[in-house]
Amino acid sequence: MNRLSADKRQQIVALLQAGHSDLGIQRRVGVSRATANRYRKQLGLPGYRTTESSPACRHGHPFPENAARDNNGWLYCRECRRACARARYQPAQPDEIAIVRAVAGDPPDRLTPRERTAAIVRLEVRSLSARVIAERVHCNPRTVHRARSESREVVAA
Repeated sequence: MNRLSADKRQQIVALLQAGHSDLGIQRRVGVSRATANRYRKQLGLPGYRTTESSPACRHGHPFPENAARDNNGWLYCRECRRACARARYQPAQPDEIAIVRAVAGDPPDRLTPRERTAAIVRLEVRSLSARVIAERVHCNPRTVHRARSESREVVAA
């Protein structure tokens, strides 16, 4: 039988008392979920899953107001799901070096749409024609016209 060191046991107990799930403990400590669940039962802590009769979810949100069921019938907290979605979404930041290279006339093989639009806006300030900008950024002049109109719409709004 595989014995855990005292350090790992203390780590599991600390994480359980902090309210971490069995899966989170598995990832952090490197033990099975069954081991984490066994320690949870030994400590007398409830499971991390909440029920409709729970006063709050495991993060403390009032549960009856935020309770919902997904398409598979699983119960979840709306507030936790919103917070998770906000934490995961991070808009892509354009590569500044790629934009500078495109403005100089030596763009990388592939520019993202955001990088291409940023390069077009910077070249537009120099009052170059759409054809010249398209040659520098290696795109179609219609793309330049579209990016110009979109940047004007953003400024107007």
